[in-house]
Amino acid sequence: MKRPLMVMPSVLLGLALVIAGCGGTSTASGTNPSSKVSVTPPTSLIKSGTLTDCVDIEYSPMEFFSSASVTDPNQAVGFDVEGARAVAKAFGLQLQIKNTGFDALIPDLTAGRCDIVWTALFISEKRLAVADAVPYMATGHVVMVPKGNPKNIKTLDDLCGKKVSIQTGGVVEQRINAQNKACTDAGKSAIQIAGYPKVADEFQQIVVGRVDAVWETDTAVSDWMIKYPDKYQVGYASPKTDSYGIYFQKNKPDLQTALSAALKGLKGDGTLSTLAKKYQMDPVVLDVIK
Repeated sequence: MKRPLMVMPSVLLGLALVIAGCGGTSTASGTNPSSKVSVTPPTSLIKSGTLTDCVDIEYSPMEFFSSASVTDPNQAVGFDVEGARAVAKAFGLQLQIKNTGFDALIPDLTAGRCDIVWTALFISEKRLAVADAVPYMATGHVVMVPKGNPKNIKTLDDLCGKKVSIQTGGVVEQRINAQNKACTDAGKSAIQIAGYPKVADEFQQIVVGRVDAVWETDTAVSDWMIKYPDKYQVGYASPKTDSYGIYFQKNKPDLQTALSAALKGLKGDGTLSTLAKKYQMDPVVLDVIK
C-alpha cells in the first residue's frame, strides 16, 4: 500500500513492546501518555468495559508481532493496534484484540464477536453493504515488479497476459478482475491471476519467479521493499483515493459518534501523527479524519 508510507528496518527489528496485563486485554502501552483526549464511550459493546477489536495480525507496519516468540494478540504492535489502544484509552476502556483471519474479519464483526475491525481494511461498497466504517487513513494500490521492470509494466493495461499474484478476498481481487475483463474485452490476453489468502504467500511468488508482478496495497509493498532493498520497484501506482476504515456493526450510532470523536481528538493532539511518524508514514495520510 507506495511512496509516502515507508518503514525502516530498525522499526521492524527493534520493536519489543511489553504490554501489561496478561489476562487477555491490552493496556494503553504504546500510546501517547500525555494525551488528554477523553470521549464518551460507546454503550453497545459486546463486553462491558472492553473494546473488542478483530485484527488480522500479519500486515506490517499496521499490525504485526515484534518477534516470532510473541504470540499474544494483545502484545501486537503497529499503527492500527496502537491507534486502537489510544482510542480505547480515550474511551476509558480496556482493549481486547482478537487475532482473526482476513476472510473472517467482517463475518465475525457482523456475528457480534467483536465491536470493531481496525486492521487496514479498505472502505468498499461491498463491505459497507453489511457494516459501517469511519475512515482514518488515505491509501492506494501499487503493482510491484522486479528491479529493472523486465516486463515493462507501467500501466494496468500492461498486466494483460502477465502473471500477477494477489491476496484474495479484498478490493485488490475485485479490481484485478475488472482489469482482467478490460483486457479480454479489448481482445488482449487475460491476466494470469494467482490468488493467496495470506500476504506473505502472494509476495513469495515473485521471490521464486512464479509471477511477473504483485498487486497489493501501498503499505504492504513499501514495507516489503524496505525489507528487501534493491530487488524490487513500483511499476504502477494508483492515486491515493482510497481510505482504510474502522468497521463496526450497522445500527450502532454510538460507536460511529465515539470513534469519530476519538479519531478527531487524537489527530488534533498529535497522538496519531506521532504514531504515523513512528512507523515512517507521512501524517498527511491522516487528513481523511474530519
